[in-house]
Amino acid sequence: MSQSIAAFLKFQQQLLDQVKDRDEVIGLVFLGSSAATDRADEHSDHDFFLVVKPGTGEKLRQNLDWLPNHSEILLAPRETAHGLKVVYSDLRLLEFAVFEDQELELSSANDYSVVLDKSNITQRMADIAKRSVPREIDPNAEFELFLALIQIGLGRYRRGEVIASEQHLKSYAVEKLIKLVRYLEPSSTSRADSLNPFRRFELDYPSLGAEINALQRLDGEGCAGGLMQIAQQLPLTQEQQLKLQHIKKGLGL
Repeated sequence: MSQSIAAFLKFQQQLLDQVKDRDEVIGLVFLGSSAATDRADEHSDHDFFLVVKPGTGEKLRQNLDWLPNHSEILLAPRETAHGLKVVYSDLRLLEFAVFEDQELELSSANDYSVVLDKSNITQRMADIAKRSVPREIDPNAEFELFLALIQIGLGRYRRGEVIASEQHLKSYAVEKLIKLVRYLEPSSTSRADSLNPFRRFELDYPSLGAEINALQRLDGEGCAGGLMQIAQQLPLTQEQQLKLQHIKKGLGL
């Protein structure tokens, strides 16, 4: 999909216009780059919450005629009890949840913008965003989980379970490593996403991001060894360094 920012904003206005006078709708909240539009680009999707009166949510999840240009919808898979992804024929992508009034507090949010409020949505979203800020990590626990995931992933690779290996090495272990990097070597201009540690990592750490990405393209042996090498260069405690070397030697890396 390629779209101009003007087209992106126009769609959001169309969405607001479509729902604001519906009796069952009590709130519309834009999320992510749909709220922080200064970082929206041609690859951005439309993230939002639609908040509705009790007893009306499921109807609106199943019948999408409230969306702009709904006749052009190509795909509309249900993702969660409340959420869907919608893809239009021009590949415009929507990710949204329809919450009944009493369900809104089930959500989490960081960047958000309340554009329609008929039920104290603004204050409730402020409370949701406040509690959605993640607790500070336990760096030692993250470090030890990282080492355990390397061992699991490499073991599965050597067993011949390459797909399962890649899940552990190139996703789970990388997530732990990214969290450690952000904690131990924080960026002065952090653009971290509080709900997804992978997001915008390479913008804050361009060289390291490129290095990790290159390791993700290697086989299990190369990826595991390279990730441990990156971890070894972090400001770890002496005890952590000893544990890393012990695991590394035991795995033959």
